[in-house]
Amino acid sequence: MSKLKRRYTMYPAWEYKQEVADLNALSDKGWQLQKGGCFRSVFYWDDTARYRYALDYNSSIDDPSRYRDTFAEQGWEFVNDTFNGWHFFRKRYDPSLPAEEYEIYTDEQSVQDMAGRWSRLGYTLGGIELAVTAANGFMALRRPSVTGILVTLACLVLGVMILVGAWRIRHPHMAGKPRKSLGWCFTTVFSILALGLLFGVLRYYQSSSSEYAYDPSAPPWTWEMSAPLPDFYTMHVEADTDAVVQITVTDKKGEVLATMGGGGDLRAKKTMFLWPGKYDVTVQYDEGTEPGATGYFRFEVD
Repeated sequence: MSKLKRRYTMYPAWEYKQEVADLNALSDKGWQLQKGGCFRSVFYWDDTARYRYALDYNSSIDDPSRYRDTFAEQGWEFVNDTFNGWHFFRKRYDPSLPAEEYEIYTDEQSVQDMAGRWSRLGYTLGGIELAVTAANGFMALRRPSVTGILVTLACLVLGVMILVGAWRIRHPHMAGKPRKSLGWCFTTVFSILALGLLFGVLRYYQSSSSEYAYDPSAPPWTWEMSAPLPDFYTMHVEADTDAVVQITVTDKKGEVLATMGGGGDLRAKKTMFLWPGKYDVTVQYDEGTEPGATGYFRFEVD
């Protein structure tokens, strides 16, 4: 049997009591915490000891030695701390002692002070995340893309979760009992974010902008374009003609997906959602007209 065990999990800050409960349960089974972490914890096997664990949040400690000594005077052994301000402590378990003996803070004010330190950080982070959401949403409206939509969604959900968590940690009695770790919520958010970024990279490398010009000897003019991924595509059109020109985008079944047109010095663009496949772009001039000898037509899709 291996003497070391690594456990990968994620606990939102407002579920720190659930993390403590899980550490206690593992200790009862013989697995004692060697190093606690935000995403990974390491345990060693020792079934001769039982501990009760506690977590404290404090990211601004002026004198770490004095801070740890203060808890040591109350019987708490320091295990380790994390980069974001959480500190792990433990105490040998004696079932004959009352439960209050294993509370790191025995007065309500100390508990509120600890919760307040994290909730202030949580409200700040949540507000920043919602501001990022608004900025991403504005860009997604101006230039729609699957990547932009997924990133905006992930930022929105993460921001709301952090704000709700900041409220929960300050109001534990109203929020209810600690629940099973909600790390899966963060995993879902980060998965959406990673999927959006991956989609954007694939779109960037698999898509290619193409430029087309007409052959005056063969009207109407039709080109075939392809969409490598399901996404929003923007067609940019430039034309300099004496006649009115009509541009139509159709799928292979002949269904019209987009149209645009005009005459003279035409500058236009059209954004459309396309599934992977081939599409036809047809350019046609008004009946009885044709482009001037010096005219041109060009379009680009990105």
